[in-house]
Amino acid sequence: MLLQMQLDEQSREFRVQRARQAAALQNRLRARLLMACATTERSLSDLEKLTGQPLSKLHYHVTRLLEAELLQISREQARAGRPVRFFRAVAESFLVPEELLGDLPGDALATELRNLLQMNRGEVALRYAADGRGNFTIKLVRDETGPDPKAIELWQVFRLDRTQRNALARELIELFDRYSKAQAGSETILAHAAFAPRG
Repeated sequence: MLLQMQLDEQSREFRVQRARQAAALQNRLRARLLMACATTERSLSDLEKLTGQPLSKLHYHVTRLLEAELLQISREQARAGRPVRFFRAVAESFLVPEELLGDLPGDALATELRNLLQMNRGEVALRYAADGRGNFTIKLVRDETGPDPKAIELWQVFRLDRTQRNALARELIELFDRYSKAQAGSETILAHAAFAPRG
């Protein structure tokens, strides 16, 4: 009965109101633990299997999430010694308003991607090409005399109307989604696609 009441009280979205809560979500492991408990309750052992992190580390981060009131104890299961505690997020999703934002997740990932591109690009050249309509492309291309690159980088400047821009966004999302669902390779790939009006 108590568990059902707690589940009923769980909101779909929680608006973060304190800096401590926003800071907890900026920690990647804490955010992962919180989201792992967003749709189902989990014990520390469940989280250990899910993340591969040691119990002592998980205990520390779960405690910080409890203190930030983003995570709650949903129930305790009796056993010899200390009972097993199960945790549940206070919501299914979390909204951090602009005034509490620190660095955006993309900022750190962009830095990581730039470093990975530098390390893995192999023998490359930069090709500038006109498209005949006053636009141009810049492509990082493989130097045919060198080894195959492990990383690529593409840049393009072009003009689109709103319909074309929306179509490009949909195609990029579908492309990323298709490859992220494949999960067939042995390498973890960091990929980024973005576009924005230039003015």
